[in-house]
Amino acid sequence: MEATRLFLTPTFKEIICRNLSFEDTVQLRDALEISSLKCSILVIDPKTQRKIILPGVNSTTIEAYELIKRYGLDLALMEVSVRNGHNSVIRTLITAGANVDTVDLSGWTILMMASVNGRNSMVQTLITAKANVEAVNHNGMTALMLASYNGHNSIVQTLITAGAKVEAVNRLGWTALMLASTNNHNSVVQTLVKAGADLNAVSQSGWTALKYASESGHNLVVQTLTAAKAK
Repeated sequence: MEATRLFLTPTFKEIICRNLSFEDTVQLRDALEISSLKCSILVIDPKTQRKIILPGVNSTTIEAYELIKRYGLDLALMEVSVRNGHNSVIRTLITAGANVDTVDLSGWTILMMASVNGRNSMVQTLITAKANVEAVNHNGMTALMLASYNGHNSIVQTLITAGAKVEAVNRLGWTALMLASTNNHNSVVQTLVKAGADLNAVSQSGWTALKYASESGHNLVVQTLTAAKAK
């Protein structure tokens, strides 16, 4: 115990942090059987050669460090959203300067990926970091449309509050209301109706949200739309 107390004194940590590599610091943390060691860690972004400082060594910064080393800072943020959605890692990467509006080859943003997968805390983090809620992918889909399509009502509400436009249309003329209606997500339909969605917007196929719901046999959605005076 006396040795452990010595290792954890501020003077020791200040000295040891100046002389250990990231890997050595991780080993020291593990050897001391502690969850976190407050050594600032330098990592070089392989894409930009930018120097990035991570605040201490713990499970979150270890994951962030490894992702940055492999993908670069911005793509590391994208990789987290695809892989597992660890919000603590997202926050660490954003604090390190990652671009929250990074897109993949299909034009998908991190906010879109979080929204389609129902990752509420990540959506909140990205919006707080000023992610663009109106970005569109190559098919004209927005984060709101994707959340509506998969029935993630709490995310739909969050995006609308953040300024997402309920009247936006994709390349086929589909609105978020049409996408929610055709997939029988009545709670999302109710949210969109309350937010002022155009009840009678027409897709390129000439169908409205009510028509999509009716043809799919989604009776509750039909009732909601009819009560709202949809045609």
